Amino acid sequence: MAPHDPVDTFAVSSGPPDPDGRDDRFASARPAEPTIKGFTPWQLAASAVGLAFLAVSMWAILTALDEPGIGVLFLLPTLACAGATYAVSVRRRLRDGVIADLAESLAQHLGVPDASYLDIDARQWQGGWIGVPHVLNIQYPTEVDDSAPDWPGGVAEAVHQQLEHQYTIGRHNVRGHRVTLRDPTRTGGALTPEPSARVDRARDAARRALPDKVARPVPTQADLTSWLVPLGIDGTGTRVGWNLAAPQGHLLVLGRSGAGKRVLLTGIVVEAAARGWPVWIIDQRRVDLLGVRDWPNVQIVASTLDDQIVVLNQAWREMEGRVALIESGSSRSELEPLVVVIHHFREFATAVADAANRAGQGTAAASLAHDRVTDLLRHGRQVNVYVVLSMQRADDPLLRQENRDDIGAVVALGRLDSSVASVLWGSDRPTEPAEPVPGRATMQSGDAKPVLIQCYWTPDPREARRVNDEQDLYLLDALRPSVVTHPVLHVQRSRALADSPEASWRVNLNADLAEGYGAGTSGLADWSRARTSGGGSSAAASTQVETSGWSEMVMVSQLQAGSLARLDDETGWVIIEQVEPIQNDGTKLLIRWRGNDGAGSQVVSRTRAVRIRHLTDGIY
Repeated sequence: MAPHDPVDTFAVSSGPPDPDGRDDRFASARPAEPTIKGFTPWQLAASAVGLAFLAVSMWAILTALDEPGIGVLFLLPTLACAGATYAVSVRRRLRDGVIADLAESLAQHLGVPDASYLDIDARQWQGGWIGVPHVLNIQYPTEVDDSAPDWPGGVAEAVHQQLEHQYTIGRHNVRGHRVTLRDPTRTGGALTPEPSARVDRARDAARRALPDKVARPVPTQADLTSWLVPLGIDGTGTRVGWNLAAPQGHLLVLGRSGAGKRVLLTGIVVEAAARGWPVWIIDQRRVDLLGVRDWPNVQIVASTLDDQIVVLNQAWREMEGRVALIESGSSRSELEPLVVVIHHFREFATAVADAANRAGQGTAAASLAHDRVTDLLRHGRQVNVYVVLSMQRADDPLLRQENRDDIGAVVALGRLDSSVASVLWGSDRPTEPAEPVPGRATMQSGDAKPVLIQCYWTPDPREARRVNDEQDLYLLDALRPSVVTHPVLHVQRSRALADSPEASWRVNLNADLAEGYGAGTSGLADWSRARTSGGGSSAAASTQVETSGWSEMVMVSQLQAGSLARLDDETGWVIIEQVEPIQNDGTKLLIRWRGNDGAGSQVVSRTRAVRIRHLTDGIY
């Protein structure tokens, strides 16, 4: 069953869908703590009554003392003060009623259970007996998805419909979950359109406000429980992202070479892996996403065409298997998200068609990639299988109307031809194209209007290690998952690929994915340092190790003496001899090791994830 639909465009669910149709995002949320706004209406009314009683009492006492004139002089101003205080209490009560009605309206707009989950601080009331607030500070729960580019505008529109006064966005504090509305107009009715010159200035200011580079922020604990994958920021600094729980959950990334597709995909993979989701990657360019091959929870990066065919076919089988589980009575909420990244789909589909033609297969086999991806787009979201498609052009035959409707978010990097932009955005085509800045893109989420964003920059792990960039390595260490939930996979075939294209095609269609590293992985450059051949000293010979068996990712703090581990590309596979804490620094450990090229030591963060191997005979 599909997840609970959001209340409106601006309140999209960011948590796992509930199979029973209930929105349980707020199960752990607490009602908002009200802002202290001075005396309550009841306290003001009580003060007015107290002043009146004091005035009458003093008048009676002074009259009994034969001072009626002084009693009257004290009585009249005190009663006037009491009356003014009571009037203020009445007006405060009426204003509180206005804000209470506004809170109820916003609660429905944002999809929160009731108004108690919102705190609205109204200040600087002006105009008439009750008036309208000049400033509105709206505090909302963290469970509300505020990632849509026009989310603050939707809040302002909802307030306008309730109060019949227009507000502008003063500030949207995404981290603090607070939006400030300012400067209401003093005329009722529909929103007053802004002059074109002001719109142009605002658009230019937003474009200039976008930085040329924004490093990917480290996910918080709340981020890791959300199904919203952040992609970048817009001109106001508001975070925008890909919401897997949206009615259309797939993501499309468009852009020419050099526009930033690889960097964006690396960030998406890192974010998905940090949430503990398995990630399968088809990299038609072979080396673009090689840097995340050893990233925790990235189960496989298929770089050869034969492996790519197997991974795509297995993803389709996984989807069909999940559908069978749902049919047998399982709940969709029990199925964790599987993210399938297909980099340069058109090149991949063309290569698959060429391979099918060489194998003497029919038209159906030639369209294997197109058909499998189409099925994943149509039915994958219903069983939490999500596709990230990377393409160079928006006029690809795959993106005909019915498939385009299955894609929830589109990120177009760089400039697009006017004809292509018209096909992609339709009547919502942005008036200002993205600038030729790496990572600058136009993004559309759901039915919202396209908005100009700057995508987050994520370092390539392989390149960062190669150049030993300390800043990039520090960021990657903070982004690396501390818990590995999914093992590495390899392609397992019933027999070796043959010289005959037809036989190889059939072998690939019947192949599976199995845990661990297969025999074909022995040629990887990452493992070459652990396999030295030929002569050498007796000390070096004593540390020669065979890396067959299965592996897993653990934190450095879990290493023990005798563990066979791969600390980095430079040391390769080594035997851990000693693990010592660093004095006065509880965040790092000193690792002493011995490998094929000698012995050494290294200071490593306790929470860094490294790979260890369990040999087939159980002996290190």
